[in-house]
Amino acid sequence: MIGGEAYAQQAPDPGASLGAPVTLARSASFDIDAPGGAMRVLVSWPETPPPAEGYGVIYAMDASWSFGTLRDVMARHDVVAPAGVVPSVIVAIGWPTPDLVDMVRRGRDLVGKDATGPGFASTLALLTDTVLPRVEAALPVDPRRRMVLGHSYGGAFALRAGFVRSDLFSHVAAGSPSIWTDPDWFLDPQRAVPGQKILIALGALEYADAAGAAGTSPERVARLRKRDMAGRAERVAKMLDAQLVVFDGAGHGSSLLPFLDRAAKFLGE
Repeated sequence: MIGGEAYAQQAPDPGASLGAPVTLARSASFDIDAPGGAMRVLVSWPETPPPAEGYGVIYAMDASWSFGTLRDVMARHDVVAPAGVVPSVIVAIGWPTPDLVDMVRRGRDLVGKDATGPGFASTLALLTDTVLPRVEAALPVDPRRRMVLGHSYGGAFALRAGFVRSDLFSHVAAGSPSIWTDPDWFLDPQRAVPGQKILIALGALEYADAAGAAGTSPERVARLRKRDMAGRAERVAKMLDAQLVVFDGAGHGSSLLPFLDRAAKFLGE
């Protein structure tokens, strides 16, 4: 047996001997043209028939890190049917790469300023003017249960999209949002939208002192302190009267999984 880098360099594609690629039931994908290049959309819908008012729907940024987990979360809820969870369509937006992420375009498309090229506004227009109408023409959706969701840069996108298009999004779920990318904009008190439901989630180890005590590298702690990840998120949550959830023992990356599970429940609230 060989392992690690040697295996990656010498071994043939294991898919050639293991079988055909996996195809997910009740799912579809399509690409759409955008000013900064094509983006890929993945859609999954419940096995259960829609309620009379329609399915809930979650528009999730960063398909690579949101689609599979949200799909599994909602499939589990379809079986277990916990109180308050509504059957929901998952619509995840990413990039047309093998793993659905483009680290060069990700920051630009989610938090970039359109004055310097395609950025947040272009991506939001793509979501609201192209993706949303196409999905909701094909599947019955309850506009009272329409969420925009994201984590990190995607969390900043979700918050900003919720402010800008509060007429479309009844729910906003922002995990570890990168408020540091434009703190003055996010902390403007005029952003509050009466009646909009907002969830902000953090990992407990996004607090610099807690991260340091847990043995996080000094470089990472210094970055958390400089960006004031947790402090700014707390201030935005207070300003918006949003739900703030902190996951014990989780950092920026590891808070993603519990955040997605919590967001699925939040859509039913």
